[in-house]
Amino acid sequence: MTLLTRPYAKRLLMVVALYSLAGCVTTESGGLPKPDSDENRVKAHLDLARGYLEQRDVTSARRPLEAALDIDPTNAEANVLLAMVYQTQGENELAESSFKRAIRYAPEDSMARNNYGTFLYSQGRLEDARKQLELAIRDPSYVARPQAYENLGLTELKLGLTDAAEQSFQHALMLNSKQARSMLELADLYFEKGVYPTSKQYFDGFSRESRHNARSLWLGIRLGRVFDDKNAVASYALALKNLYPGSDEFRMYEASRE
Repeated sequence: MTLLTRPYAKRLLMVVALYSLAGCVTTESGGLPKPDSDENRVKAHLDLARGYLEQRDVTSARRPLEAALDIDPTNAEANVLLAMVYQTQGENELAESSFKRAIRYAPEDSMARNNYGTFLYSQGRLEDARKQLELAIRDPSYVARPQAYENLGLTELKLGLTDAAEQSFQHALMLNSKQARSMLELADLYFEKGVYPTSKQYFDGFSRESRHNARSLWLGIRLGRVFDDKNAVASYALALKNLYPGSDEFRMYEASRE
């Protein structure tokens, strides 16, 4: 599940320049130097942290996030990003504390709810995750709402709520027709139901939007057999053998040939 769900512009050079000014002073024409505002200092720290996170440099992102929170402990975004840093570093108790602080200070922040739900999912706390994700999807202005619906669908699948999961994945695709994971999940759900034309429709959509993995290749093989497409079966089987020879899917494929 995707954690960093708010899109950030990649402006690392400008970010570094902004950060170098943090804590410095600005001047006004005809007056004495004026201390930079706390708001600008927090923004500079956040800009730098985002730049590090975009480069997957989680360790370096921690310091500017902590500096931002020293200035404004109530900043929800800084708390969420620091929680994600803690989670990546395996410090789950600190991660949960930071998520909870973000939600306490900004209970309507859908990014905080979505990422906290993702964290809870990773901890196997599925009912708690579902509650957070259901709150995240209620915000029609949330830019990552399609991902939140997809995350909710994955959680519902784990809970055995297949009908609810199907609706969540479909809603994700209504909001963003390129949600590849939702397409694959729906393709698999419809295959299990025996609704093969619909399964193939979603599978073909996934194939256009994403690279194949072991699971999708195995589904492609089974769909190829259903539709008597020997070329597809051979192509997907070869890819599965070459790319994922140690996977459960390849073992299932081998067993299905016996």
